[in-house]
Amino acid sequence: MASKHHYYLDFFRLSVIAQFSRDASRNRLGYAWWVLEPALMLAVFYVVFGLILQRGGPGFIYDLLVGVTLWSWFSNTMQKSTASISRSAQLMQQIYIPKQLLPLISVSAEALKALILVIILLFILAITIGPSATWLWLPLILALQLLFGTACGMITAHLLPFMNDVKYIVTMVLRLAMFLSGVFYRIDVAVPEAYRDYLMLNPLATLIAEARNVLVSGSPPQLDWLLYVFAISLVLLIIGYWLIKRHDRVYPRLLSR
Repeated sequence: MASKHHYYLDFFRLSVIAQFSRDASRNRLGYAWWVLEPALMLAVFYVVFGLILQRGGPGFIYDLLVGVTLWSWFSNTMQKSTASISRSAQLMQQIYIPKQLLPLISVSAEALKALILVIILLFILAITIGPSATWLWLPLILALQLLFGTACGMITAHLLPFMNDVKYIVTMVLRLAMFLSGVFYRIDVAVPEAYRDYLMLNPLATLIAEARNVLVSGSPPQLDWLLYVFAISLVLLIIGYWLIKRHDRVYPRLLSR
């Protein structure tokens, strides 16, 4: 049993490294594209909302940078993890692997990429607005983002083999969620007070808002909202894990058709 667990751990570790390297090798710019992609998105939003539409205040660019960083991480995680089980159809025909590992591999590879962006983000903020003691809350927020992304990715990874339209649904939901998560505006400023709590029910909106609080505003996060995100993420993670475990032997037959 111990040797089997060691085998699965090695498989997980090597697969994360392989996916991380493979994604970089597909582009001529390699690893630099992970920085350029969100930077270009940031530039577009800044020009449209900051210059053309004259939205935002003095700290708009920093709020936008935080929002784009967390959003890019979540969006990429969802896209890669959703296809993780379906993409491994041939592998499942050759060897047995606990299917829970497949979305976890994609989530972990995307987390490594996101870590690069977070480091760049912190560097930019440190030389512009200066670090703050509230930055010590950031690891907690990032851990909750990882937990939430893992939970959502497991559920959609389970659904895709049964319904191919899930990948299109995920794409549309992500587009809608981008506008409802406060990526390029602050919910506590731009949204009427009567509607703020409703938008904050979206865990990603909460994570972006609290990340801005600790990194840009220099204020501690609202722990009740972070506890809410933890509870929702944990419930979704349990559901996703249970669904994949229950259908562990079903996926190879389903995907071989």
